[in-house]
Amino acid sequence: MKKYLYIFGIIVLGITTAYAQNSMEVLRYSQTSVGGTARSLGFGGAFGAVGADFSSLSINPAGIGLYKKSEFSATPTLYISQVKSNMNAYSTQANKTNFNMNNYGLILVSGSGKKKEGWKYFQFGIGVNRLANFNHQYLIENDNPTSSLMTDYQLQAYGTEPENLDPFSTDLAWYHYLLEDTVRLANGALAYTSPLADGGIYQKLSKTTWGSINELNISFGSTYSDIFYIGGSVGFPFLRYFEQSMYLEEDKADTINNFYKYIKDDYLETHGNGVNFKIGVIVRPMGWFRVGLAFHSPTWYSMNDYYYSDLTRYYDDGTHESKKSPDGRYDYSLNTPMKLVGSATFTIARFMLISADVEMIDYSSGRLSAYDYQFSYENEQVQTKYKAVLNYKVGAEIRMRPISFRAGLDYFSSPYADNINSGDMMKASAGIGYRDRSIFVDLAYVYSLKREDFYLYNPDLINPANLNTYTHQVALSIGYRF
Repeated sequence: MKKYLYIFGIIVLGITTAYAQNSMEVLRYSQTSVGGTARSLGFGGAFGAVGADFSSLSINPAGIGLYKKSEFSATPTLYISQVKSNMNAYSTQANKTNFNMNNYGLILVSGSGKKKEGWKYFQFGIGVNRLANFNHQYLIENDNPTSSLMTDYQLQAYGTEPENLDPFSTDLAWYHYLLEDTVRLANGALAYTSPLADGGIYQKLSKTTWGSINELNISFGSTYSDIFYIGGSVGFPFLRYFEQSMYLEEDKADTINNFYKYIKDDYLETHGNGVNFKIGVIVRPMGWFRVGLAFHSPTWYSMNDYYYSDLTRYYDDGTHESKKSPDGRYDYSLNTPMKLVGSATFTIARFMLISADVEMIDYSSGRLSAYDYQFSYENEQVQTKYKAVLNYKVGAEIRMRPISFRAGLDYFSSPYADNINSGDMMKASAGIGYRDRSIFVDLAYVYSLKREDFYLYNPDLINPANLNTYTHQVALSIGYRF
């Protein structure tokens, strides 16, 4: 029998790297949005020219220059994700909840406000801001009359000898007779048949992701005559991403001989540590108006992936058989795009604060690299699939001391070129805060909606599932000034 004739050999490095490191991974770790404090969240994150908030260190580090007192703050946050999927006749929903620390940090200030001109204050800050939250649950179902994942595997396996099939995908299918007999074509190429090639099956994907990107910031800033503020920070982001999925195809109509269903389980674990720098300025030409500009360098990540797959076939007689892939491990590097942030803030009669930020980021400039693999195809896909975008944030705060009320709106443009997918995201937020001379407490709620298409496999073979991802965040910041 062919499964006993399988030749175990050395895993080709190009095959193992293709399993996890791809253009989607570049996008996943490049799309960040500063969590930070509850005040910043309630304000829509439009804090580039507002300053005097720990979130500034990850937006425009010149904001540290507006601090006149030392401060410590922390922000525990409740994060709820709800993903609704619609594919053909199936509508599904899956939820996931996460509790995390969105922010904690310390600001130290030296200097004196007694000076009328010159460098009045010097600030130092250290702490952590959350940049991304990967806690989501997906559920997609579909009746497919025309194709199967095995149809895609036929294309992937075309021209490959059985002993050289991908140990994480096509080899598992070959072992279980989901890819069957080989056919030598007239051109000499090897093709594979499959009992599932023409579809007529029920499909289901259940996927859970979790993890985050958090950034340790070390920042310095200063104030010149209460007109010019400057700051710089070195960021040390550390990421962890976990993905566990179960994909099922089932012959509900019982039309395929000796086949009931198969289940393919996949696991991916990614860890990364990086470094970047940010520099920014804020200018206040008039007491009621400030403008800011910040530059974010690329983040240079050192990454490592661990992954495996397992496939189990169930037969009509109730028996089943499983095979697990080898454990995959790979170390590589990832460079995310640079970013520019422009900001403006208006104060109206010391009663209302209105602020707006515009971010420019070119997602097509992200890159993968490794010492033993060039990632030429993957980086070409990044350049082709993604584009440069502008993201917009606006926020307002009404001050009725000691209480303040806040609201904000954000729009994150789709990163996809030529409208090949949606992927845009909108956020709405509201907040309330209490402040006295030494203590402050802020509460914020953030609602977001992201729309995108998701393909179970090759887009040429299957229609997409339409995903709407709704998130709800409730953040509470507690701080002390001294």
